[in-house]
Amino acid sequence: MNILKFIYSEKKYLLFIFLTALFIRLIYVIPLSPEKLSPDSYGWMSIASGIASGNGYGDTWRPPGYPAFLAIIFFIFGKSILFVRVINSIISALTCVIIYFVGKKIFSPVVGKISAVLLCFYPYVIAYTGDLLSETFYTFLTALSIYYILICSEKPSIKNIIFTGILFGITALTKSTILPFFFFACAWLWWRTKKIKVGFFVGICTIITLAPWTFRNYFYYSKNYIMPINTPWYSFYGATCDEALWMETYGELDTPAPDAIVTPAIPKDWEYISTLPLPERDKICKEKSFNWIKNNSHKYTYLLYKRFIHFWRLYPMMAYKWQKYMAMVTSGIYIPFAFAGIVLSIKNIGKTSLLIALLSIYTFVHLFFTVVLRYRIPVDPYVMIFASYTIVEILLKLKILQCE
Repeated sequence: MNILKFIYSEKKYLLFIFLTALFIRLIYVIPLSPEKLSPDSYGWMSIASGIASGNGYGDTWRPPGYPAFLAIIFFIFGKSILFVRVINSIISALTCVIIYFVGKKIFSPVVGKISAVLLCFYPYVIAYTGDLLSETFYTFLTALSIYYILICSEKPSIKNIIFTGILFGITALTKSTILPFFFFACAWLWWRTKKIKVGFFVGICTIITLAPWTFRNYFYYSKNYIMPINTPWYSFYGATCDEALWMETYGELDTPAPDAIVTPAIPKDWEYISTLPLPERDKICKEKSFNWIKNNSHKYTYLLYKRFIHFWRLYPMMAYKWQKYMAMVTSGIYIPFAFAGIVLSIKNIGKTSLLIALLSIYTFVHLFFTVVLRYRIPVDPYVMIFASYTIVEILLKLKILQCE
């Protein structure tokens, strides 16, 4: 079949995937209104504008990676939302290509190619190229990091070890929730290469990459406060209270969450706490959070359970019906197929354990914070890889494919 010949032609297929993904994303973002941005986008833009104008990061609790990325764009092109969206489209299209190589190394070229095409047309990924949130950049960095973990496991040269460690660090500086997985990845590299020095030196290179930002915070806050990447306590408090439980158990709506629902989900002293100096704010948020957990252990257990269900929902809880339908014909299929793929691929546990650990650790970390489905986007490509493996197994059983 001609279609199968095309699929097996790697260079042509990947060029097609990249150009198709880029075309789809540009068609979406170019006519998009500059005002059509998520509220969090303005916070990122404000930090980036300060960096681009030479005023530095200031008193921010956010990690530095994404603001630095935006600041470079603002410095070169001016504060152009359109340029950010175009660059988002390019790196999102590149992510589709990288996912092919990850799928190829874990399973086979066919699995990689199916994964790439699924990501190419994935609505969530396309939608966030038009926003100025960290998800698109972070998803790209995560994919590149996973790819280099696999390269380093096969060829643990000094160059690959250093580059993998630096990538780890840059990705963690963009969003620190990935850091627990990177510690596992260092152990995984030790296991796969049978050389403790590989995982150890990748970890050392990661720490060295993180160190300048840690030292910056230490001296910025007069040597009495240490913030290695960013502080979790502000977000942790907002996600560990009666208001957070109320929001998580509210139920479904066929519209995005209105202000009438969002406002009661914010702690009553949130505005006051937000004005406090960062060290003082962290101390108060940490105390309040652990006191609530201590006094409401049953509620907290239920809250974590609800977050797990929410994180892996097949469609968003609060969205228009057409958005839920779109989710059901994409992630609604990919997630069950991915679960089947994990079970079917047990014979490849040596390699698949890396992705299984990523999905498990990433989920666990996010249970302690407010969950929205966009936080799952950076690991959705690996769901697609397992789903693609299931698809290939089905095609092999039906003899549509003769071999992988």
